[in-house]
Amino acid sequence: MRYWSTRGLAAPVGFQEATLQGLAGDGGLFVPETLPQLDFPALKGLDYPQLAWRVMAPFCDIPEPDLKALCEDAYGPAYGGAVAPLRSDPWGHVLELFHGPTFSFKDVALQFLGRLLNYILTRRQGHCNLLVATSGDTGSAALQSVVGCPRLRAVVMYPKGRVSSLQERQMTTLLEPNTYCLELEGTFDDCQAILKELNRDADFKQRLRLGAVNSVNFARLLAQSVYYVWIYLQTGEPLQVVVPTGNFGNFLSAWLAYRMGVPTRRLALATNENDIVHRYFRDGVYERGPVHETLAPAMDIQVASNLERFFFMAGGGDRVAEWMAQFEQTGRVETPRLEGPEMVSGSASRAEILQAIRDYHEQVGVVLCPHTAVAWHVARRLPRLGSEVVVATAHPGKFPEAVAEALGRPYPGHPALEALRDRPRRAVALPAEAGAVRKWLEGLSDSGENLP
Repeated sequence: MRYWSTRGLAAPVGFQEATLQGLAGDGGLFVPETLPQLDFPALKGLDYPQLAWRVMAPFCDIPEPDLKALCEDAYGPAYGGAVAPLRSDPWGHVLELFHGPTFSFKDVALQFLGRLLNYILTRRQGHCNLLVATSGDTGSAALQSVVGCPRLRAVVMYPKGRVSSLQERQMTTLLEPNTYCLELEGTFDDCQAILKELNRDADFKQRLRLGAVNSVNFARLLAQSVYYVWIYLQTGEPLQVVVPTGNFGNFLSAWLAYRMGVPTRRLALATNENDIVHRYFRDGVYERGPVHETLAPAMDIQVASNLERFFFMAGGGDRVAEWMAQFEQTGRVETPRLEGPEMVSGSASRAEILQAIRDYHEQVGVVLCPHTAVAWHVARRLPRLGSEVVVATAHPGKFPEAVAEALGRPYPGHPALEALRDRPRRAVALPAEAGAVRKWLEGLSDSGENLP
């Protein structure tokens, strides 16, 4: 399997090289040349680690015994056997993806991706420095993914004051020798733009051995697609999911499962007031707007990077480079209708998020995180076509202030998360400028501390 850039200017590479590079050298995103079709009879009855390696094997140039071991390690002790449980409710099901070490769905991919990168680098006798942009949960999951991986270092950029206080503590209180946090004066989109700019500098990227674990890395999307296959195998019904998404990676993973042959009835996208992807699917126009601070900060994004992959894989082909150049210059691009099953979208305001948390708790007795509440709000406004699956992306204990506001009383949160309040934190404050981040990385490299 070879991987091509969506911009069409970078040479095709194998899976391991695409995983190490993260972003292609021409600024595009790697996509597989084909999407293998799943053999569903062979997948029935498998547990989650077995399913993961069987789904991912056709995409990977890794011996199957090694891939199997990586999956068993990633989805073993860290999850205690509960990687992606389906919980029933009066409307259908909720897929709980927050049982990993940082209580976020990002763990499902990153626990695998960290081990995968360390495996590749061990065999190449190399090191990789993961530069990460986060709007919330990716940061702590990325940092946790390199714990115990001596070939990896993680440097996370997050926007000051635009992640929840608990998300910030999860990142800044992890004081491992191969983890760093940069607090930037700006938005997530600024962090993401810096990430892309530094990766486009081929000399700098090679010299500092930069890699990526954001959803720009295809291996992360591949790992996420597994739980959509899992839903179909568990329910036996065509896929009908409502997916909360900001950078479009989680939704694109569901679309990849559809393209691999998972019977699909409807894919629904849910977002907050930063509704650039909702507006695209409603109007066919991808147009940047102002970034609003909301109760669901992981969605506080106005540049959804993975839409570029969708544009390419859903029929855009060689037009994508032109479309993305236009978007980068003007903040707006219009595309023709692209291939897919029924795809719908919706958004939720601050008041609607709070009401959804309140209503679900009253009706079901379960507390939702704000991002999952966005999905449930959208789900209950869609025409009923059968049993809906709402994707729950985080433990509500990660957002105690929002939950307390919704319920009108203090919310205790998760004990493991509350214990972080008294731990020392470590972060470096920088302006949201590529030059400032470049200088800091070079200084750390020159000092010989962790960055080789």
